[in-house]
Amino acid sequence: MNNTEFESRVRSVIEERIRLSLSEHGGDIRIKEIKGRDVGLVFMGACRTCPAAQITLEEVIEKKLREEIPEIGRVYLINETDPELLAFAKKLMNGSHKEEEK
Repeated sequence: MNNTEFESRVRSVIEERIRLSLSEHGGDIRIKEIKGRDVGLVFMGACRTCPAAQITLEEVIEKKLREEIPEIGRVYLINETDPELLAFAKKLMNGSHKEEEK
């Protein structure tokens, strides 16, 4: 299986077998990177801050991916800051520095 076929299979499993169960809990998932047979994922929505995120990764996502794609390598989470949250934090920080200068 070449890299394009591998990526297509990963996307298909996530779309058809994983995404619905996450959306039922207010969450979602996005593929951030595929390096060889390793897959880096980002949780979104409610999954992003869920205390059970690591368990969901191991017991739901990784399990389903391995069932469908036995040759998959490591499945891991990439923690990234929400761009809107980061922009809001910068705005707050810039505003608070201006207040301190007065």
